[in-house]
Amino acid sequence: MAEVNFYLKKPESSTGKSLIYLQFKYNGNRLVFSFNEKIDSADWNAKKQRVKGSKKTTADGLHSLNDLLDNLAKVCMNAYYEEKKNGIPRPERLKLHLQNFLNQNSNQTQAPMTLFGLIDRFISGEIKSRGKDKSKGTLQNYRAVKKHLETFALKYRCRVDFDTIDLDFFYKYTHFLKTIGLSQNTIAKDIRLLKVFMAEAVDLEYTDNQQFRKKKFSVSEAPTDAVYLSEKEILALYRFDLSANKRLEQVRDLFVFGCFTGLRFSDYSNVSPENIVPIDRDYFIKLITAKTKELVIVPTNPIIMDIFRKYERNANRLPKSLSNQKFNEYIKEACREAGFTEKGRLATAPELELWQCISSHTARRSFATNLYLEGFPVIDLMKITGHKTEKAFLKYIRISKLDTAKRLNEHIKKNWSSKILKAAS
Repeated sequence: MAEVNFYLKKPESSTGKSLIYLQFKYNGNRLVFSFNEKIDSADWNAKKQRVKGSKKTTADGLHSLNDLLDNLAKVCMNAYYEEKKNGIPRPERLKLHLQNFLNQNSNQTQAPMTLFGLIDRFISGEIKSRGKDKSKGTLQNYRAVKKHLETFALKYRCRVDFDTIDLDFFYKYTHFLKTIGLSQNTIAKDIRLLKVFMAEAVDLEYTDNQQFRKKKFSVSEAPTDAVYLSEKEILALYRFDLSANKRLEQVRDLFVFGCFTGLRFSDYSNVSPENIVPIDRDYFIKLITAKTKELVIVPTNPIIMDIFRKYERNANRLPKSLSNQKFNEYIKEACREAGFTEKGRLATAPELELWQCISSHTARRSFATNLYLEGFPVIDLMKITGHKTEKAFLKYIRISKLDTAKRLNEHIKKNWSSKILKAAS
């Protein structure tokens, strides 16, 4: 089992004191980390790997030396388990975590705030947006950017801090992000968050570097492609007999529920009984969204009520929730069973069949797109989808050129056919 140990180096001839160092062996790797704390060997308990007594302090006299050793051990183990999610980490990555811990816990005269230290404040949730807590997804995005910056610094053996963020860094960093396989939109998000960190640093007067505000210091997002299901397709999916496979049937029912409520997966997969409220003889779903923490009220329809009756024995009157990954896997399988094999719905991948393009998010897009096509006011739809601007909402709507061509064809058949025949005669 991986374990952190502390040892002493040989005593210095000049002072007679020994340097304490951390050693961590794991998966065939060995990390040795020195943090410039020295002690007389007579004051060291080799068995406990700690200083004898509790009065010994760090060299600056500000902290208990044993507390420092305990905290370094915790930081090292936490970093190991966190990094291990993406594969066995190199010792250099763990060393960065330890060094960042020392930097952020030093006083300002010894170690000023660093870019990584500021990012840690974002990750911890300390720095909020207009007083609101950040979502788990946003905090995870902060962690991803920090990891990218650390990996960049290690690979190119360069310092990354407030004063190094300029156009030259931007060009090298975005090139690096491409080499590790990130998409253009992921890179755009990475740079956008880096600019958020730098703007906060300027506001907090950690730096006066404004290079990140230059016009060239940005990455534009590439247009994305996604599908939606028409109301006719949603009804066909709901009516398709999946009773022989309860797993697919339940995922299908939960997906259809999402198609008619417009809620995010994190919300429609966790509706509770108190969220279903009667108003003026009808039933509405009323909840605070997990991502934006905003109140949303959505009416039910006969299919939603049918789903509630079908699962009335469940506490929330809905199918049992499952992970987003499993949900996406199963809903594709259900749609394939239902015969959703049309090709060409994705302009960027016309060879894919419709079922391959469907995910949990397709439900929410279908809700918004169908109501938009029916002429429902955008401003009212935005209150349900949570979009702040009409521009952002219209980017969310997924109407392909093929959809437009089909609707134009129906319009021609309905309104122009008789006129064209009369003109031809």
